[in-house]
Amino acid sequence: MRKGSRILFALIAGGTIGLMTLSAAEKTTEVTTKTTTVITETVVKEKVKWSPFRVCVLDFSSLDLQGQKRFLDEKNNAIKIPPQSTLNDADRKSINSVMQGFVRMIDAWDNTKTNTENRNAQVDDNKFSREKALDLYNTVVKGEARPMVIGAEYLSAYLGRHNDVFTCVDASQVALAMKKLQSAPDFPKDFMLRLARETGATHLIYGTVSDLRSKMNTFKGYGIETKTTNYQLDVILKMVDLAAQHSVYSNVYTGNYREQRPGSGAQFDNNIFQNLMTSALEQAAEDLYDNCKPGRKNKISVTPLPYTLTILPAGGMFFKPASAEIFVDQTRAGNGGDSMLIPAGKHTITVKAANYKPKTFDVDVTKDETIRVKLEK
Repeated sequence: MRKGSRILFALIAGGTIGLMTLSAAEKTTEVTTKTTTVITETVVKEKVKWSPFRVCVLDFSSLDLQGQKRFLDEKNNAIKIPPQSTLNDADRKSINSVMQGFVRMIDAWDNTKTNTENRNAQVDDNKFSREKALDLYNTVVKGEARPMVIGAEYLSAYLGRHNDVFTCVDASQVALAMKKLQSAPDFPKDFMLRLARETGATHLIYGTVSDLRSKMNTFKGYGIETKTTNYQLDVILKMVDLAAQHSVYSNVYTGNYREQRPGSGAQFDNNIFQNLMTSALEQAAEDLYDNCKPGRKNKISVTPLPYTLTILPAGGMFFKPASAEIFVDQTRAGNGGDSMLIPAGKHTITVKAANYKPKTFDVDVTKDETIRVKLEK
């Protein structure tokens, strides 16, 4: 083959024949640059505005009830605390039983909402019977309990140290609102939401003294004898968001107190119970403050108060609005024409009536509002 001659190559690949000519004297290299354009989308999340807490601390109760748990020492003997540290009969009679009734109702409400095995019971509860509800409520209120009033007073005082986050609502104001609500014709429907609107409180806090235990150590030697008693008190605290209608925080706090005295008993502290309470509740107040204060570590927030939403269905000349059922987020909320307390935000409303097609629509609740709905057969 002569120098400088052009050589013809036939390139066969995948059944396709292509022709390419190359020169022995020169070769040309082509470089193709591919440019890729990347499109990015920036999503800006709206920052939730932090709001201060308006809390009411309710009377504490105790599990040390007749026929239930007893507070025992390491030898299974009942722990006897000096009378100066416990509650007398006058103290017990001063406890607001209405508050205790609301506390037990809130606990029952939480359990029903979170326990999947109780779904059938929850459906039955929707078939409201005022007489049965009031009977249950009065039974709960009159049940025996040994509330620890002093716990509520101490915790309110400790939370008051952090008035940049907490404002304590007077318990007597809340008690009056509770009494007013229990006389409402549809009680206990939305009792937490209504309590929030009546009092302006955003949260309720209540506690239960769940355990009290002691352990004694003795030492004898070097001509002396001492007895050291270690006391521990467990307090269960719960914080309820009234607008959200459920518990948002719970924890157990342990108060510790150590007493050492000579065998003669010459020295003795009559404030054991108060010391244990203050030890536990001071921890609780600081913990609540850390969880509620603004900042990136904030875990508990204030839910905006609910608004009143009224759905007025129409379906013809003889149609009665009350014959329609209203469902909010798939939960029955009432009948047509009822005023329903709905938390702020987006919700799905479904209207159902016999012999009419169900109608579903979304609504963004930002104010008290009445919505008219036309049903079709």
